Amino acid sequence: MEWFAGRVRDARYVLSEHVVRTLMGGQVTVHDIELVLQGGRVLEEHQHATRGASYLVVGRNGGKFVHLVCADGGGGWLAVLFAYLPVPPIWANALRRSPRKEDENEMDEPYKTCYFCGGAMKQITVGNFDYRLEGKLYVIKRVPASLCQECGEKYIAADVGHRLNELIAAQAYTGSEQVGVIDYP
Repeated sequence: MEWFAGRVRDARYVLSEHVVRTLMGGQVTVHDIELVLQGGRVLEEHQHATRGASYLVVGRNGGKFVHLVCADGGGGWLAVLFAYLPVPPIWANALRRSPRKEDENEMDEPYKTCYFCGGAMKQITVGNFDYRLEGKLYVIKRVPASLCQECGEKYIAADVGHRLNELIAAQAYTGSEQVGVIDYP
């Protein structure tokens, strides 16, 4: 944990796009992340054949527990890959996973766990799915997808992806919405 805290002191850490999504959702702040890295503890260590070690770190800001998945980003940098609040059904509490039932997580899809964090997947319909194609942003409503219950990563089946491309190519727009834009100073 001292190495993580040192990365915060030296501002030598990066936040993944997954973390930025969590920040934008208002669940976790950069201050929360820094507090966890400075005063939390490693809850789990995972080894991946090509990506190396990653660490699930738990800590809190006041009464709010936060989980971070971190890894050595190389060159003395820390990569914060995921930030989320540990909640059921995956977590019984901030320090302990919920027991799994034998019939839990049955899905029609060929995958049952998130590639990135190993969390359980749940079939959902995404209200608004941001989809980029050749540099253009599209918002697609009511998309069938699988949602990671831990990190929030969404997966769509290949046939859904093909259909999205067809709809975009046909410019089958049903409306438009104003999008909030932030210019980073």
